[in-house]
Amino acid sequence: MKQDHRTGPRYFLNPPIPGVANGDAVRFVDVGARGCRLELRQSLEPSSPIEMAIGPVHLRGTVLWCQVDALNFASEYDGYLAGVAFEAPSAEMEHVARALCHEGKALQIEEMRAHDRYRITAPLTGSFGEFAPVSIIDVSVAGACIAMLHRVPVGATGTLRFQVDGATGPVDLEATVKWTKPSPIMREHYAGLEIPAAEEKLRKVIYQLCLRNEARIDIDSLKRKFDMLRLASRLTENPQQIAV
Repeated sequence: MKQDHRTGPRYFLNPPIPGVANGDAVRFVDVGARGCRLELRQSLEPSSPIEMAIGPVHLRGTVLWCQVDALNFASEYDGYLAGVAFEAPSAEMEHVARALCHEGKALQIEEMRAHDRYRITAPLTGSFGEFAPVSIIDVSVAGACIAMLHRVPVGATGTLRFQVDGATGPVDLEATVKWTKPSPIMREHYAGLEIPAAEEKLRKVIYQLCLRNEARIDIDSLKRKFDMLRLASRLTENPQQIAV
């Protein structure tokens, strides 16, 4: 099945909206034309199929990742958080999301200018410029964090190369070092890479890694983003509220 990995608007729902997935009650945390995130009470296996309904909209998709819900949207709803990619873009879901946004019950996530970060859970090595091997620590649609034995100065540029599987071949990405720091373990150095104009290629990489359970979303970074979205929602309702 061919997947469309291009970006599209995603909408954070505040509060989350009840729905159904595989016959069980769930809550939709964010939605878009190509995917969603769900709060649910039981764990789901990555790459497993899923059928969902939110209001009148029925959807089929694939579970990309699922892990313990540490976001605490509601203390009485303890369980798991899952990311789902739809089989095909849903114009109905996009319409529902825009309507909720107009009603003040949703915020467009992309407006927060933040990208989800995915931690690599299986060894993934490659090279950066003349340095090899390097370990890929995490990746987003805009960059990556790598670990290596050498310290590379901020501003250095090079090609980050790695391979997800034998079928797709090497992935080559032009990157710039934005920050460096020593690793607290051993003699390694971490480097944060900015990777411009490669969002579609990186979405495909993330999709493949998640389906094989070799990458998981960074819940800490996701929580910080959702906290900002909840604050933005409250400020929209009450512009005189001041965050301290």
